[in-house]
Amino acid sequence: MGRSESWRHLNLKKLAAQWAYTNGFRCIGIEVRAPRSRFRVDVAAYRPGRMSEPVVVIFECKQSRPDLLRDIADIDAMRSKLRELQQRRAKLEELLLTHYPSLRAGESLLPEWDTFAGEFLAHDGYQRLLAGIIRIQNQLQNCTKFAWITRYRLANLHYMVAPEKLMTLDELPPGWGLLESNDTPGLHLRQPAQFMRTNDLAPWLERIGQSATARWLRQEGLVGKSQRFQPTLNL
Repeated sequence: MGRSESWRHLNLKKLAAQWAYTNGFRCIGIEVRAPRSRFRVDVAAYRPGRMSEPVVVIFECKQSRPDLLRDIADIDAMRSKLRELQQRRAKLEELLLTHYPSLRAGESLLPEWDTFAGEFLAHDGYQRLLAGIIRIQNQLQNCTKFAWITRYRLANLHYMVAPEKLMTLDELPPGWGLLESNDTPGLHLRQPAQFMRTNDLAPWLERIGQSATARWLRQEGLVGKSQRFQPTLNL
């Protein structure tokens, strides 16, 4: 649990873990780093296959609108805006080269293939344009968690967990389900998740086990809260 985590967010994670256990998921981890990604999910759970395939479900808990909007940013709108800014940059560079020939980097024998050394140009409009491009690129890199998880099908089932009426169904990422909390016990299913097939669930089981073990060790005082449990194998 992070230092700044509120009791509301922690409670949503506990409710998600309880919901998973009630629905047959017996291997549950909190704050689990997803395989093949840089993302850490709030709760992940594994249900072994008996008469059917094993299943992995992940939960992302959102306690407030700002917390939610940070991760469901409109990716398509940002990409469209980025294309627009890049087109404006290309046209502006072409115009600036007409007025400032010295801005050619001189890396090519043919002027039309030369690069634009705009970083040395004290032109407020151009520098603001570059800043806008960099800002959107950073947003796309940092705010695409749900889109990335869905695209690569990291788990079989994906659920958002949030207080009642925090979000609309239109705001759900494609394929995600919605579990809501209110004044009554437990979570309430508002939107079922779409089942997605994924490959190689073994890494999930390993990471869920590591997360659960680390949490137990911290609770028992066997490792400090700031320490991360790193298992070692002596073969």
